Amino acid sequence: MSLDGFHSRKKAILIALNSDTPDKSPKGYVDEPLLPLIVLINTHADYVTTSSCSGRICTYLEGLDEGAENSEEGDSNTNNNEEEEPKGFDENTSLAAVEASKRAKGGQWLYVSHDPVELVEQEEGLNSRWIIDTLFGPEAHRVVTMEEQQQQKHAQQIKTLGMARSQLVYFKFEPMILHIEASPPTAAKQFLNHSLFSGYRNSGILPSAKRTMLAIRSTLKLDAPIAYIPHPSSTSSTASSHPIYLMVSLTYLRVLIELSNDKFRANVDQMSRFEQRLSEHLVGANSTQAQGGVKQGDQGAWEDKDARRERKKREGLERAAAAAAAAERAKKAEEAQEEPTPMES
Repeated sequence: MSLDGFHSRKKAILIALNSDTPDKSPKGYVDEPLLPLIVLINTHADYVTTSSCSGRICTYLEGLDEGAENSEEGDSNTNNNEEEEPKGFDENTSLAAVEASKRAKGGQWLYVSHDPVELVEQEEGLNSRWIIDTLFGPEAHRVVTMEEQQQQKHAQQIKTLGMARSQLVYFKFEPMILHIEASPPTAAKQFLNHSLFSGYRNSGILPSAKRTMLAIRSTLKLDAPIAYIPHPSSTSSTASSHPIYLMVSLTYLRVLIELSNDKFRANVDQMSRFEQRLSEHLVGANSTQAQGGVKQGDQGAWEDKDARRERKKREGLERAAAAAAAAERAKKAEEAQEEPTPMES
């Protein structure tokens, strides 16, 4: 791993961060709550942030491989006398193969917020449509609630396994995530230790032959399927116009929102503690090495753990030397007092 390569990449990243040109993220810029932490990390000579998210609540309509329904052309076990279940995969297709196929085609973000969801106060059961409008965004008009399905006596209710094989909509809370390049590898281990201590238990060093990368993640994540779109058959409407059927009640969706808002607050508190720890034990120590590890701050002088250990060791040796010298002087004084006075002639 080339140190020159690290420095050149870091230089390019810092130039981009200070530029007015939008980055490659959907927002086009760094999340504001993360700016102090990113600036702090990038001041350290051994680290540079490569991507980040401060945390978000979102709903995601997963992608679906349109060719998957014909993946088993030789199998025709469908009973034509029964109403065909709207699905995109043969019933013998494994769920692992289904998930891989869904990832093969990009999905759609229906709702993304980097702030807690503002709840609408209401009487129970009244005017709950705001939840659908919020979470499903431009596709809200396609959503059919469970109550509406019961009223319509939905004729195409599919089995639980059939839902898993359909195109799913997920409700997600994703906590802060940071990707950091470190050089040398020992610096990555040090940063990882501070991350784990700060509660980011899902953090780790990513395997790479060219560079040392860190992923900093916590365990606050929430991920739940909330709706499905039965895959259209060749004679039915296209997937983009098919109804989106809720799998849960509106009350349950509100519970998910409230849980995520709580996680958002915990996420912000965790970020604050993480920033404080890095400032005191990592970045602060790096910026004051030339001063012997001691820095003058608002609360007076403080020092990092290694500098304190060295100071204590040095002071201990000095005290021992001073005690030995004092003991030697006392011994000489005592000997001088015991020595007989010469007699005058």
